[in-house]
Amino acid sequence: MTSTASEAPALSGLWLAPVLRALPAVAAGLAITFTADHSPAIGLIMLSVFGLGSATILLGTVLRLPRTQALGGLHRTLAVIAAVVGALAVVVLLTGAAGLPLFLLLVGGYAVLAGALELVWGLRHRGRDAFARDAIVIGTGTLALALVLAFVGDAVSAVGFFGAYAVIIGVYLVIAGFSLKWSAPVPESPAP
Repeated sequence: MTSTASEAPALSGLWLAPVLRALPAVAAGLAITFTADHSPAIGLIMLSVFGLGSATILLGTVLRLPRTQALGGLHRTLAVIAAVVGALAVVVLLTGAAGLPLFLLLVGGYAVLAGALELVWGLRHRGRDAFARDAIVIGTGTLALALVLAFVGDAVSAVGFFGAYAVIIGVYLVIAGFSLKWSAPVPESPAP
């Protein structure tokens, strides 16, 4: 990929996208971890924090990316999925229907859609985009969450697995972001 002078500042800050994306995941995961109540209502609250926070950050990163950056399309679509799931979690909470089946439906739906999208995007951009490897790992992890939740029958386990997923993905995104920053080639300075 060639970049113009106007794209250089945006491309140099690409490492920040996964680091910022980690914030709502880590916040939701840690809140679940350190909360004794693992009811579906708590799970839905944390799902709304995760979904709406992720959507906001993903859309913010899209605005900073050059139009030629393939990551923009992935982040836009992930933002829509996260926003819809986060908003639905709020609606379920406000209607008083916060039960395990709806929590599993929302988290499972998010995991299948976002996981498949990210995995396919990563596979299609393998070798051409610095984020491809990380997208494959995150997509696989998100699909694994959907698979695990398909076999969970109690709220404590379901909310706990969602919290564990959020922490793992959050930590992975931070590591991925700093790895991109530190592995980026340093531009040569002009000769005096």
